[in-house]
Amino acid sequence: MNLHQLQSVLHAPFFLFIKTNLQQKMRKVLLLLCLMIGMVVNAQNNTKVGNVELGTDYATALEQIKAEYGEPVSVTENMVTYKNKRHEGMNFDEVVFKFRNGKFNEARFYQKAGSRAASQKQLEVVAKEMGKNHNMTKDFEDGRIWFYKGGKAPVGLGHFMTISSTPRQGTYYTELRYGPFSF
Repeated sequence: MNLHQLQSVLHAPFFLFIKTNLQQKMRKVLLLLCLMIGMVVNAQNNTKVGNVELGTDYATALEQIKAEYGEPVSVTENMVTYKNKRHEGMNFDEVVFKFRNGKFNEARFYQKAGSRAASQKQLEVVAKEMGKNHNMTKDFEDGRIWFYKGGKAPVGLGHFMTISSTPRQGTYYTELRYGPFSF
């Protein structure tokens, strides 16, 4: 065996290790790429409130909202209001669809609770229900009042929805809010 053959034999395990290590790295990169594509596709699904696409022009959105929820109690060019409607399998006392620059950009669903404590209990129920179809995270405001946020905003950074306890009209409500988004 000459010197060149001896070097080849001694280096062969090293090159085999490098080749195997490179294949493992390529598999990891491919897997990571697949996961990232899956997350992007999943994030793009969060563009509708009910059957109405966020960013839809006023006339089309109003037609779709009426088709899903019936006749509203109030309609202006900036807001469409309903009383006692169901959304995502839950009852809401008031539902408000908002528009900016002629486009559907926000929806708010309210459940009357009466007190902050009752509202916080209700928000747990709403978050659990919404968590069936959306990734939800719990966060704290002022270190003691919690709220949930979930999904990915259809435009820009942020979340698709927020569930919180909010004082309104002299009492507390649990609020499910989509937006506002800038279109």
